Amino acid sequence: MATILVVDDDAHIRTLAEAIFKSAGYDVVLAADGVEGVDQAFKFLPDLILTDINMPNKNGFELCKQIRQSDELKHTPLIMVSAMGDDYNKLTGFDEGADDYVTKPFNIEELKARAKSLLARHRRTEPAPRIIVDPILEPEIVSHLDFIPTGIPSLDDCLSGGLPRGSNILLVGPIGSGKSSFSRQFMINGLLANDPCLFVALDDSPQLIQKQFSQALPHSMTDYENSSNFRLVDAYSWSTMLPSQDHERFSLTGTLDLNQLSGAISDAGNELGQSVQKKRGGRRVIDSISSLLVHFELPAVQRFISQIARTSLAFGDVTTLFVLEQGTASDQVLNNIKYLMDGVIEFDQQEGRRAVRVASMKWVRSNPEWQWM
Repeated sequence: MATILVVDDDAHIRTLAEAIFKSAGYDVVLAADGVEGVDQAFKFLPDLILTDINMPNKNGFELCKQIRQSDELKHTPLIMVSAMGDDYNKLTGFDEGADDYVTKPFNIEELKARAKSLLARHRRTEPAPRIIVDPILEPEIVSHLDFIPTGIPSLDDCLSGGLPRGSNILLVGPIGSGKSSFSRQFMINGLLANDPCLFVALDDSPQLIQKQFSQALPHSMTDYENSSNFRLVDAYSWSTMLPSQDHERFSLTGTLDLNQLSGAISDAGNELGQSVQKKRGGRRVIDSISSLLVHFELPAVQRFISQIARTSLAFGDVTTLFVLEQGTASDQVLNNIKYLMDGVIEFDQQEGRRAVRVASMKWVRSNPEWQWM
């Protein structure tokens, strides 16, 4: 039976939350402020934490930050439940490590559903330096997952149907092994399925990407943009130091700054409905994080990746692909990045053909055998 820690200085909220989750079959631990919340967290090691923001002695941001710095609790899912519904506080919550953000007054059934989803996705496992184990999940957990076909039938067979919706997946392999083709087909299939799609171009010209999409789709990219189904963040000139074409609305120029990139992704995603308010879900591609590792220190890149990944569930189950060129990161750096992911898919050239395999996947049974693309 899962244990949920509820931290709130409002006694009525604590009583309500206790009744909600006990009736759903969970054990509930209560705390009246942030200091007590941290103490209870270390004492009971809960499976999920719900915390208010404005509290005496220690606020919710501080509690979340302390939890994330602890080896015992850093992977414990955490939902912030607050009356402060503005974007600043929501983004600050995600920045400090929250997995979801619920605004008061909340819908009881929605809160229960979000808690259940987080518990299913973050069922506690033993930490490991590398994500190489594919745990066999209980049928109850798998039944709560929705899958997105990858476009490669043999790969879908290895994944029990496809990528879990709302997951963060690292694509890694040498240049020319099919990573970019896979991620672009992922976008095209999303647009054909009427999913909101956000593409962040770091290593390839946005004009080339737009042309490739246009050739494979029945409508122009302008039509998809006008219907709020597609946005492209142009970070190509910004990352390559080449002159900007200034054709894209979300185009980054000037001094390299990860906060600027995060802001552009947030603004573009908000127009698609990939936000806490609209929760429209959909798909994202970051192509590629190799450029970020060249220009920024690893802790800054990890923080950026973590920020993006933590919004997946809160934005309505956005499935995100992070592309990484093999050889641009040391084994230690690669393992650190893998640890932030829900899954890793590897690409390679074998016998003159492109091959792909599931190296690891947290939430579904998977087959690690190589498959032809």
